[in-house]
Amino acid sequence: MPATPQTSDAANPDPLWIGRMPIHFFVVAVTSFAAGVAAMPFVIGDVAVFFYQIKPLALVHTFTLGWITAAMMGVMYRYVPALTHRPIPFPRMAFAQFVLYVFGVVGMIVHFAIGLWLGLWTVAIVVVISILTFAAEMIPCLWPSAGSGVAETGMLLSVCFLVLAAAIGLTLGIDKTYDFLGGSVLTNLASHVHFAALGWVTLTICAVSYRMIPAFLLPKEKLPPAAIWQLYALTIGVIGLGVTLLIRAPGVAFWSILIAASLLAYIFTIGRLVRTRRMPLDWTSRHAICGVAWLIVAIATGLVLTVTGADGEYSSRIAAAYGVTGILGWISNFIIGMSYQLFPGFVTRARTSVGWAPVTIAELSIPRPRPFVFIAYNLGIAMVVCGLLAGSIDLGVAGSAWIAAGGLVYAAATLWTLSFAYRSSMPSAVRTDLRILPS
Repeated sequence: MPATPQTSDAANPDPLWIGRMPIHFFVVAVTSFAAGVAAMPFVIGDVAVFFYQIKPLALVHTFTLGWITAAMMGVMYRYVPALTHRPIPFPRMAFAQFVLYVFGVVGMIVHFAIGLWLGLWTVAIVVVISILTFAAEMIPCLWPSAGSGVAETGMLLSVCFLVLAAAIGLTLGIDKTYDFLGGSVLTNLASHVHFAALGWVTLTICAVSYRMIPAFLLPKEKLPPAAIWQLYALTIGVIGLGVTLLIRAPGVAFWSILIAASLLAYIFTIGRLVRTRRMPLDWTSRHAICGVAWLIVAIATGLVLTVTGADGEYSSRIAAAYGVTGILGWISNFIIGMSYQLFPGFVTRARTSVGWAPVTIAELSIPRPRPFVFIAYNLGIAMVVCGLLAGSIDLGVAGSAWIAAGGLVYAAATLWTLSFAYRSSMPSAVRTDLRILPS
């Protein structure tokens, strides 16, 4: 019989429902990623014609809400209390937040796919409530360290951007029914996208990687104190760009250049850490480095869009390529790489919390498919981007198939790892006489 964990909020800052919470989010995230890459070959033709259509919107939100945001919420439920040494303030509310989030996101994706706007913004209200609940869990932990810790400051700012992006997204959905917003649909949409992709996601990745990459690579150089100013510059740039797009004021180019400069500063800092590493590169590091390379491409295409806009036929294709390089190239590469290190560790912690037999991180990992995942996935992204820019749907479909191949292999291996948080059985790798138990 497994040991019964103590669940007193006061006595135990990490009760069972918090210990398992990251795993719940990871399962949703990886399943959404698998669904997104599997659907991509069938949707990329619509993306190439014009990105603002119902099927592309459903696909994009499968990645952004189902995969990326769910994965980041899962990481933060474990990482924020451990980093700040403060327990989640409302542990019993966390599971309700998870249920609301899954219900709302699935409902949004379905309503995007069928083009039913009334149902879309109705379930979007549920997502916003879930995000507000998530913010109520994170902000009390992060606020006392704001301005001093790099990771804490960045994540606090990013959670605020998540709330803002959700509110704007809900407003855009309601506007599709009542048509009360002024301005251009594309500029309003661009504001929502940049608050989410740059303010919420990229700011979080920058902040977290400043802590995780040194831990994984053990560089000889320390993280420079100026790293926190890169986060501030990115924050100011995102606010300026988002507001400028919303009110259709001049200055888009200025704020875009500020954002690009801040991201180039991040790339330079990470490059110095990688060059002075003491540890060899593994598949986590390779995905992170490849993600940074795609970030450079995303910066370039983003700056081109500030000049061309997204209204014309070719500009629409550039915008689609910009989204692919950002969502799949930069962000998803980073999450895939970090998951190789983080997910097995979270599973071992979840097993320990219920008294199951200990399992090592190596026993929970399947490293053999990782070279194929890396090559197939990034080759596919390159083909899709080239196909979009060249107007070749066939090349885009072929690239999407490679993305699906790499992504589905990754998802299968990762879900196998996560499954051991829900079953007491042991992986077959433990059946060895030379096994060393974790302490």
